[in-house]
Amino acid sequence: FPSHDISVKWDMVNPEMIMIGTEDGNPNALAAELRALYDTVMQNNPRYEIGTWDECEAIKIFYNTFISAKVGLVNMIQDFAMRIGNINVDVVTNALAQSTMRIMGPKYMTAGMGDAGACHPRDNIALRWLAQEYNIGYDLFDTVMHAREIQAKNLSLFLLDISVMNNNLPIYIQGKAYKPDVPYCIGSYSTLVGHYIEEAGHEIVYVDPLADDRNKVVAAVDVPAVILMAHNRFITYGYTGDVRDDSFYFDVQPGSVIVDPWRRLPLETKDITVIHYGNTRKQ
Repeated sequence: FPSHDISVKWDMVNPEMIMIGTEDGNPNALAAELRALYDTVMQNNPRYEIGTWDECEAIKIFYNTFISAKVGLVNMIQDFAMRIGNINVDVVTNALAQSTMRIMGPKYMTAGMGDAGACHPRDNIALRWLAQEYNIGYDLFDTVMHAREIQAKNLSLFLLDISVMNNNLPIYIQGKAYKPDVPYCIGSYSTLVGHYIEEAGHEIVYVDPLADDRNKVVAAVDVPAVILMAHNRFITYGYTGDVRDDSFYFDVQPGSVIVDPWRRLPLETKDITVIHYGNTRKQ
């Protein structure tokens, strides 16, 4: 084989995963036959991912875009090293490459509420300024922050639509602090979603027993409402060994609609509708 075909040949029998699509996303006899066929030629015992045809296509495409983003990010560090000086890009990228808890590991790979807190948004905003100051020529940080804003707006519009479809139920957000069990609201994604709801002319109420900003924070909900389950202890703290079940800060009234962006609440709940935001698969 020519040298440029070596990786293609190796990758063909040593894939990270094999995706098998079915109409409903569940294993079937044909999927089992395909797996048996692949097993005869694979050399690295890859994992199998079974989903709908749409999910498998999305896995393939977003796998490639993650790689493109990763290459773009490390080369961006290289550009900063050349502009700022006194920086060896390999020292920076090697430190990041060994950060297997968050950067190179599975953490932050659950879609849900957006990045929040005092540090992450702040640092991206600071680097937006730095990119302009050193004339890098592009600004990935602005793109990241812009995406964060629009993602919050998309969620707010969904909540507003659900409210309209349910006789204009009030909208409540469970959790105003930037994460569960803390009082700090700085950089809170909940308040960003709430901002867009208010911008649309709809009142928003937060329910959070610890939030330091008490404005529009209530202790209980005594009417049916559209409720955004913003806080999720398991997603936030599960990696620490804290496996407490998530609980509501109030008694949810019959007739309410809960929008769960973490997709962990049971869908079958008596007198309450639960929507798994982000899952549009046909049930």
